[in-house]
Amino acid sequence: MTSVTPVSQSPESAISRANTAPQEAANIAILEADFHNAGAHYCEGSDEARLSQSRRVIWVFFLLLASFITWSYFAKVDEVSKGAGKVIPTSRAQVIQSLEGGILARLNVAEGDIVEQGEVLAQLDPTKIRSNVEESEARYRAALANAARLSAEVNGTELKFPEALSNYQDLILKEKRLYQTRQKSLQDSLFSLKEARDLIQSELSITRDLVKSGAASNVEVLRLSRQKSELDLKIKDVQSEYMVRAREELANVSAEVEALSSIIEGRADSLTRLTLKSPVRGIVKDIEVTTIGGVIPPNGRLMEIVPLDDRLLIEAKISPRDIAFIHPGQDAKVKITAYDYSVYGGLDGKVTMISPDTIQDETKPGEYFYHVLILTDADALINRDGKEFPIVPGMVATVDVKTGSKTIFDYLVKPFNQAGEALRER
Repeated sequence: MTSVTPVSQSPESAISRANTAPQEAANIAILEADFHNAGAHYCEGSDEARLSQSRRVIWVFFLLLASFITWSYFAKVDEVSKGAGKVIPTSRAQVIQSLEGGILARLNVAEGDIVEQGEVLAQLDPTKIRSNVEESEARYRAALANAARLSAEVNGTELKFPEALSNYQDLILKEKRLYQTRQKSLQDSLFSLKEARDLIQSELSITRDLVKSGAASNVEVLRLSRQKSELDLKIKDVQSEYMVRAREELANVSAEVEALSSIIEGRADSLTRLTLKSPVRGIVKDIEVTTIGGVIPPNGRLMEIVPLDDRLLIEAKISPRDIAFIHPGQDAKVKITAYDYSVYGGLDGKVTMISPDTIQDETKPGEYFYHVLILTDADALINRDGKEFPIVPGMVATVDVKTGSKTIFDYLVKPFNQAGEALRER
């Protein structure tokens, strides 16, 4: 067991500690006061910092709000009217039809074929129209030869035929013979009359000599003179009658030549139209008659050609509630549904036509719409790599027609305007 031996202190040490105790207590009190003052200052500084930070947040908020309001007042967004439609060619589908109709002799294309402009699509049987043309041409040549003969008779000129008849010697020979026969008949008639007149003239000369000698009377001279005058008049009548008849025939034949020329032109045109050609480069569709020997009625449709080289036209349906803000010349954006708009983009275009009245939707009888035509600036889409993607008639499209613009501020205050309108009374 360990014993503790008390330390003995001297009287001087005890007196010294008794003297320093009050000073230490004072120091401790000073330290505690400093600590409390420091804590109070710290709390006061922390409150001021928090207040300053709150002010900054509020100022930043109002600054951002003011910036947003200012931006919304000047920033504009487009207003658009949307519609759905499809792609059609500018010149629409070309209908191939026959004016006179006929029998299908040959069909050179099938549906879906791409044909070039002027390419022969089909041939109708030309037998009937060709025979009509040949008949008219034969009558025309005969009338032309007849007119040449009558012209020579009327004008007293040499008989000459047009160059167009140079290959028809039988016709020329026939008219020459007729010309000679008619001239001979005229000359024979005139010859007999002139011969009779000459005889009477001789008799008249003799009778006048006899009157001078008293062997004949003046009555006989008068009788012979009258007969001579009658023969002279008859000669003139024969010549005049011949010329009048020839002139009348020439006038009739000349009119017939003109009429036959027009008939031939019309029938030749009909013959040409039996060969059906494509008016444009395009795709064949809707062939109505495919049977060789089948009958195409007058003005009947044979097929349609959808043009490929035309600029594209979008036929869109626009709701009547949006039509008041749409007019020709407005810009539009066309989005082809077959191509992803985010990848391939769309086509720029302009409104070219608006239907004058609403049209009833065939699939939804209770709905009406306006037809709006939009002409595109291009006929293909081009991606970022520069590759073209064709757009063909029949593709479905959506259309955004730009009708105006509004600021974002207008959109923000719109609910308040509507609320103000709702609180009004009549």
